[in-house]
Amino acid sequence: MSMTDKELVLGYLRGGSVGKLDLIWADLRAMYLSRSNLSGANLSCANLSWANLTEADLSGTNLKGANLSGANLCGVDFSNADLTGADLSGADLSRAKLSFAKLVETNLSGAILRGANLVEANLLFANLLGAVLVGANMPKAELSFVNLSYVDLSSTNLAGAYLLEANLSCANLSGSDLSDADLSEANLSEANLMDANLSDANLTKANLTNVSINGACLKGAIIKGAIISKNNFVYNEQKVVHLSVVNLSNAKLGGANLYD
Repeated sequence: MSMTDKELVLGYLRGGSVGKLDLIWADLRAMYLSRSNLSGANLSCANLSWANLTEADLSGTNLKGANLSGANLCGVDFSNADLTGADLSGADLSRAKLSFAKLVETNLSGAILRGANLVEANLLFANLLGAVLVGANMPKAELSFVNLSYVDLSSTNLAGAYLLEANLSCANLSGSDLSDADLSEANLSEANLMDANLSDANLTKANLTNVSINGACLKGAIIKGAIISKNNFVYNEQKVVHLSVVNLSNAKLGGANLYD
């Protein structure tokens, strides 16, 4: 075929939609595709690095192994898309719609996800090092085993999220909603949990060493076997009380390790 990948895409877009077009390994670097309808297209292993896809429709699209590094993806609809193993490092995903998207082992290092919608998205083993998730909506998202160390998650909705064995050390979770979240064996050492909602969260065997937890709510939380530094809590008559204002009513603290 004499047409380039870019010419082929533009030709189909003039008709309104790419639809089921097969664009495996397509070279679409730095292409302007703002507001394009790419829903359902096969873009696995395609190179879309530095492309402008603002407000585009990529819902249900196959983007396995695709390169979207540095791309402008603001407001893109990725709902139900498969981004397994894709490279989105440094991409701007502000306000992107990623509900029910598959982001397993996806590289999101340095990506901006400010205000993004990730309802029930699967980010198992994803790389989020240096990502910005301020104000993201992530209820029931799968984030188990994910490295979120030093990541800014302030004011993020993580209600009911799965964060088993996640690394949240030094993460900023201030003002975040972690109610009903599963943080079993998660590493929260030195994390900022000020004013966070941890009501009914599962913190079994979590590492809470030196967390900043002023004003947080742990009502009904399960903290069985958790590692809790006395820098933050004091133990008195079989209950844990924070030195600042923390709601621990009905929290289950059996076996918690409180040390100096």
